[in-house]
Amino acid sequence: MLNILIILLNLFTVLPRETVIITHNPVTIEQPLKIPLLLSGNFGELRNNHFHSGLDFKTQGRTGLPVYCADDGYVSRISVSPYGYGYALYVDHPSGITTVYGHLSRFAPFIAGIVERKQYEAESFTVNLYFKKDEIKVHRGQIIAYSGNTGSSGGPHLHFEMRETQSEFPINPALYFKDKLTDTRAPEVRLVSVFPVPGEGVVAGKGRRFDLKPVTQGGTSYTTSIEPSVWGNIYFGVKAYDRMNNTGNIYGIYSLRVWVDEKPVFSFFIDRFSFDVTRSVNSLIDYADWRKNRSFVMRCLVDPGNPLPIYSGVVNGGVVTIDEERDYHIRYQLSDIFGNTSNVSFTVKGRKQPIPSLIPKQGERLFRYDTEYFVKRDGLEWTLPKGTLFENFIFGYSCVSSPAYVSAIHNIGDEYIPLKGYTTLRIRVDKDTIADKRQYYMVRITGAGQETSCGGKYENGYLTAKVRDMGRYAIKIDTEAPVLLPLKEATWGKTGLIRIRIKEQGSGLSSFRGEIDGKFILFSMDGKTNIAECRLSTKHVVKGKMHKVIFFATDGCGNTRKYETKFYW
Repeated sequence: MLNILIILLNLFTVLPRETVIITHNPVTIEQPLKIPLLLSGNFGELRNNHFHSGLDFKTQGRTGLPVYCADDGYVSRISVSPYGYGYALYVDHPSGITTVYGHLSRFAPFIAGIVERKQYEAESFTVNLYFKKDEIKVHRGQIIAYSGNTGSSGGPHLHFEMRETQSEFPINPALYFKDKLTDTRAPEVRLVSVFPVPGEGVVAGKGRRFDLKPVTQGGTSYTTSIEPSVWGNIYFGVKAYDRMNNTGNIYGIYSLRVWVDEKPVFSFFIDRFSFDVTRSVNSLIDYADWRKNRSFVMRCLVDPGNPLPIYSGVVNGGVVTIDEERDYHIRYQLSDIFGNTSNVSFTVKGRKQPIPSLIPKQGERLFRYDTEYFVKRDGLEWTLPKGTLFENFIFGYSCVSSPAYVSAIHNIGDEYIPLKGYTTLRIRVDKDTIADKRQYYMVRITGAGQETSCGGKYENGYLTAKVRDMGRYAIKIDTEAPVLLPLKEATWGKTGLIRIRIKEQGSGLSSFRGEIDGKFILFSMDGKTNIAECRLSTKHVVKGKMHKVIFFATDGCGNTRKYETKFYW
């Protein structure tokens, strides 16, 4: 097993930083699966609104593989949910490390019994349980769970994390598995971009991003055939993926460095971060491009409101001033955690040219990233707390009426500018006609009319909700309870398996509950299929008689549907 301290010291020699994180005592860990290790996802990978916080180990397309404890310790937390990590287990170790095992199919029996008892006490499938040091002790190499595909998993795999126990910051587990993973492949560069700073720079005569297609020069060196003319303040971006041996998956890169005329101007590497700032991935990337095209272009720019701790050696926030009519030589270096490196060299030509102005239109105003704002319009109030923006932007507002909603559609700001946290939005219910005010809910409207429920609370003719995106919002009514569809009901008595699909199109599923013979019975839930499932056991149900089962499902507006039937088991 590898010594983490030695590895980190070697990395610091290769990639010097302005600050050095404190390392843990040297520790070794067992691999959590007893199969050849292959990854479907790596640490720090760019995801929707977050960095990936662990390693995704492939499970050969199967569920139910034994999951082994990485080291001695105790179970400190267990979470069960239809979404997120699904069935997840957290183990604290004396080394100061916490290991996390997610998307499990089930826990080992000695743990499963404790979880089930807690679920029956809470009369809830969804639980978040915390344990003291002497309650559930576990040992290195002990089977603690079985791999699965629960929660928001996109397929069978084991999500494995390592966190600093005290800070809960995730750290890169690949450091502990370098002798178990094979990687001789350098990152692949797909795109190089040149961005003008709005109102301060220009690229090829225009005030928008200019893309360059890299071509290989053999091996891991790239260049571009086009040399765009630039002037004023600009910055750069790159789209790249890492590769590994024995698999066709693509991964996130570990480190990036940039030089201009061989002077270092920007670098980052992702080995540690806080969940509190993981949403700041939207400042690292070209967020508008991600929203429109699902493309991750990493910007070599640090916005003034970006709190990510991954950067070092950044000059002027990554902005490069082009003020001489000459060639400027740019070089990228991209590396993975195994030391495989690719280089991109290209040229931009300094040519004096008019810079497109950035002038607010009538009704627009400049919002600063470090200021709190309160917007009040007819039928709308929006509070934007200080520190919610990554950068300054031009704020605009408009609204239109629509028969599809009971309020106007309010277009707040720019949906392609990311926010760090939640804002408070109040929208007036213009057609306030229903008696049960719980049946109003707020929606965010994206793309070609797709809607996402934001919930909301009614008060004095307004609905208030917490939202963390700008864009179009309106109020709808949901009076329809979820639809309940029993699956293979005729076989329930033979198989001892009750399955019910829940269909909810409006405000979203809020809760569900099952009862047999008037007592709570535990139903599990898969958030991907919306199927609730109960496996009958003589521990909770008497066998050899008729039983009455009742299942309830409630949506976000309080509408409840009940399904009731009898069966023999």
